[in-house]
Amino acid sequence: MFDTQDLQFPHASSSEAKPLPVTILTGFLGSGKSTFLNALLRNPDFQKTLVIVNEFGEIGLDHLLIERPEENIVLLEGGCLCCEVRGDLVQTLGDIHQRRSSGTLAEFDRIVIETTGLSNPVPIIQSILCDFELRAHYELCKVITIVDSREIQSQIEKFTEAVEQVAVADVLLVSKTDLQDHLPMDQLESILRPVNPGSPIVINNRGVLSDFNLIEFLKAESSTEHDAFMGWLDRGESFILANQSSRSPDTNVRSALHPMHGKGISLFSESNRVHTFSLRRDGVITGNSFVVWLNLLTTMKGENLLRLKAILNVEGMPVALHGTHTIIHEPIQMSEWPSSDHSSRFVVIANGPIQKQFERSLELLDFNVQTHNEVSLINPDSYQNFLKLAESFSRV
Repeated sequence: MFDTQDLQFPHASSSEAKPLPVTILTGFLGSGKSTFLNALLRNPDFQKTLVIVNEFGEIGLDHLLIERPEENIVLLEGGCLCCEVRGDLVQTLGDIHQRRSSGTLAEFDRIVIETTGLSNPVPIIQSILCDFELRAHYELCKVITIVDSREIQSQIEKFTEAVEQVAVADVLLVSKTDLQDHLPMDQLESILRPVNPGSPIVINNRGVLSDFNLIEFLKAESSTEHDAFMGWLDRGESFILANQSSRSPDTNVRSALHPMHGKGISLFSESNRVHTFSLRRDGVITGNSFVVWLNLLTTMKGENLLRLKAILNVEGMPVALHGTHTIIHEPIQMSEWPSSDHSSRFVVIANGPIQKQFERSLELLDFNVQTHNEVSLINPDSYQNFLKLAESFSRV
């Protein structure tokens, strides 16, 4: 949960040692994760990489496909990182930090976690972001998802894990485009974009990426992150605007209130319903109402949020927000607005039709928590707005 102290937005400057970057490599069964990982590790810039391999089942074999010295591979056996061995991951990362500090591990400056093909990567993200001790030593860098150009359509239709893997990706690497039966890129985009409208889609030919500098992408410097964030938001909004009328006219919702407008598209399959929408909201949001809204959003609709990216006007400041399910990355205050447009912008990928509820909640974001006689109180009007906000998340 957040409180008002979380609005002391840091600019990521500290005298402490810089946290070790952690990259999550995911993708469905047979997508080509090990092939890509081997190509990555042959790159001189990634020679000092420690690999954590999640093996599923009683006999682990995937780690044998990785061309690295045994001391640079950590094996997690017996289950999927999203369930049985998640606690083992936290313990393993803690042990790695101690061994790295004592010099008993081979020198490395980056960690890559390769998930099983059936993993939902969200709990892994949660472990890295939410464990207090791990956050002091590790920093989630990027999530890379390998997409099988032949099988991704059926995988997304049948498996929620495949949907999650695509939705949380910071970059989608399309494999097996050298095979004759692969889907053309325009068809792949029509499949992937409703689930992830903003991340780059890059052809991956056995680790050779087309027109994409992965090294620069993984640097995670503030200027690079700003550009990547804005690129995701712009691509997401553009895709939704271009496709909302042709895909699902019934999901286009315009708020009755003037300060906000939204567009949405939907992707339906037998086992999941993915709704992707964008919203803009004019005006300034108070810091207190932002905190309350964020708490309610993650508590009451967190399980529906596959991904949320937004820039909010919080008391005149541009604040970047990135969330996955109930996990909200630390809000970051940007140094300046990216343009003369100071409206709050949201792109949401949701499991289920929550756009109207999301819009109703934003209409109530102007209420403020008052302070009287050094005691924090909520005046009657603000409290009624609070109840309406809570109720808006529970309505269907």
